[in-house]
Amino acid sequence: MSVLAQWIGRDKNVQVVYHNGTAVDADIFKGIIRIPHMACASGITQEALMLLRGRVYHEAGHIDETSLSKAESPKGALHEIWNALEDRRMEAVESDRHKGCAVVFRWNNNYYNRKIAEQMSSGKKDAPLCEALCAMSLMVEGIQPAWHLGQKAQDYVDAAHPEFIKVKQCKNASAALDLAKVIYKLLKDVNDEWKQNQPPPQPQQGEKSKEQGEKGEKGEQGEQGDGDQKGEPQSGGSKDFDDYENQKPEKGDEKKSSDKDDGKDDAKDGSSKGKDKGDDSDEGKDKGDGDKGDSEGTDGSGDEEEGDSDGNGDSGDGDGKNGEGSDDADGEGEGEKGEGSKGDSEDDGPDGEKGGKNGGKSNKSKPDSENGEDGDGEPSGNMKAGDVPYVPKNDEPKGGKGDGKDKRDLEEEFDGLSREQAQNEDLEEFFKNLPVEDKKYLSRRDLDRHSAPETTDLDKTSYRDRLAQVSVTVSSMTRALEQALRSMSKCRKSPYLRRGKIDHQRLVAIAKNLSREVFYRTRDGMKLDVAVAITIDESGSMSNFYEVQLLAMAIGEALNTIGIPFEIIGTTTLYAGGSYGMPEMNGFTRVNPIVYNHYKLFSDKWSNVRQRMVHTGCHHHNIDGEVVEYAAFRLKQRPERRKVIFSLSDGEPCAGHGNDGEMCANLKRVCKRVRKEGVEVFGFGVQSEAPRAYYGKDWFVYLDEVKKMGPEFVREFTRIVTEGGVRV
Repeated sequence: MSVLAQWIGRDKNVQVVYHNGTAVDADIFKGIIRIPHMACASGITQEALMLLRGRVYHEAGHIDETSLSKAESPKGALHEIWNALEDRRMEAVESDRHKGCAVVFRWNNNYYNRKIAEQMSSGKKDAPLCEALCAMSLMVEGIQPAWHLGQKAQDYVDAAHPEFIKVKQCKNASAALDLAKVIYKLLKDVNDEWKQNQPPPQPQQGEKSKEQGEKGEKGEQGEQGDGDQKGEPQSGGSKDFDDYENQKPEKGDEKKSSDKDDGKDDAKDGSSKGKDKGDDSDEGKDKGDGDKGDSEGTDGSGDEEEGDSDGNGDSGDGDGKNGEGSDDADGEGEGEKGEGSKGDSEDDGPDGEKGGKNGGKSNKSKPDSENGEDGDGEPSGNMKAGDVPYVPKNDEPKGGKGDGKDKRDLEEEFDGLSREQAQNEDLEEFFKNLPVEDKKYLSRRDLDRHSAPETTDLDKTSYRDRLAQVSVTVSSMTRALEQALRSMSKCRKSPYLRRGKIDHQRLVAIAKNLSREVFYRTRDGMKLDVAVAITIDESGSMSNFYEVQLLAMAIGEALNTIGIPFEIIGTTTLYAGGSYGMPEMNGFTRVNPIVYNHYKLFSDKWSNVRQRMVHTGCHHHNIDGEVVEYAAFRLKQRPERRKVIFSLSDGEPCAGHGNDGEMCANLKRVCKRVRKEGVEVFGFGVQSEAPRAYYGKDWFVYLDEVKKMGPEFVREFTRIVTEGGVRV
């Protein structure tokens, strides 16, 4: 992946750093891409590989295309909008420049669409801004969002999408930023409209009463009993507290105080905070609630002073925030905190006595709205004790019910549904589900090299000469396979049936009514629905590479004759053990790059490329486990029902790192895994029994001498290709 990152970034100085985490991220200003070690683990799925490619291509594309400096980079919601636009612009440029990027980005967009739909349908996400940006990003690419947008997100899309699609016209990151500022204003207007239309939350019975806005709304009216008034009516016009304050206290209770002044106390934040002016200026701290009465702070004579708080157990008048406020008449102090159910209050007077449970302070203050003048449609006039308090109508705002969440700013409406975080979370899940053994085998696949040998006219002559040495074997294999193919594909007649088509050879039996089994059916033949991948070990220990070369030629000619699709790959390593220039291990199991020589691909015509086979040889090392895994990956892309791998090797894999045991264990593990996935792996040993230990005795074919391949080998080969359907 490091090679691809540098290629897409068009900068050989792009630095790829491997870390022990699970996320792919980048510092585009320094040109650094960070990739997890687990991205190189054995057994990683194709889905995870595509996600990794998408993330690496994406970050490399930003390094290549996003030229905005760090100082110019926006913050907050504007950054999220700009990032969504820049992603679309950058990916479009890279897709035009690299066709492979177009395939990967398209796959990631469709995958991302499904994942966002799952998150939205679960109801766990509440991020209208992010939801709208995701939807518009997909719509720009011609992909319909797979989820039903929330009403607020839909309003964002309706307002901004006509501008968002202009991202295709942006030439650079600065132009995308200018467009982001325009979209930000549109989205902010929609957000402000939602905040204005958001109704206040309804107070609950028995909970702390709260006033809403500047209207000075109050909690529900408390019940009246035992001579005490428990609660106040909600504000909805002018309020008359005299009826509440002039009631006589019950016997045994403290005397209720009455406000002798005009009560011009401005209560702030929903409750009153007062400070009694007695001889000793005592401070009273009350917690009133609507069930139990009010406590009274008195001086030595018991006279009431100015600026006392209300005696209803609820919050005082004013803005109604959190049940707290301040009384301006007498300075600072602490008043009641309305709990809505019960409260205990005590107020120490100068004589050391404490107020009773039903004693307390009363406060007469003017509400914010008098005589119903600013009731906003509320009933006007004086509200008396026992009247039903006015409950404001809870009109739903544009798009849905008001629950207070829609008063958020744009900065608060983006909670991590971005492409980067969503896909990094998915990668973490993939890595978490990998078997422990596969997590331990980490290889630098990004350093591997793929090439096709160049050929000349002399190679064609050499190929014909070498093929002549195994012409007898090729003829035998071809004849056996053709015979098997004819036998399998032949349509067969099943006679003597009671249903089906009338068998004309049984007309006598029909005329004489001798039997009812006079029908037949036709059974269609089978097809060789199989694809084959041939891997050749080109390590230095393959001293008999010439024999293996002839075997690969013979198999290729036989498969080509009967029309079975196949490919041939030879593999070795770039460095010998201990060679200068080999990358450092840095926690990896294998860093020696694998060299893949593609002698024939599935898409190649055999007659055009078969002369490449004369270039097979023996070089450095072999890493058969990863080669089999790569061949299986290639076969999985094929439509054929059966997928078969022929591994031509001399046995034990070796990478030149001194950890051959891990290489052997990985080969066995890979064979077991790919067989479970439906890929058949056969080991071919030419003058060697060593591969039997790694591929298994049921999956091993021994060959003593290629030039004298006898009927036994031909029968075994035919059995493998036909899946045992024909006996030769």
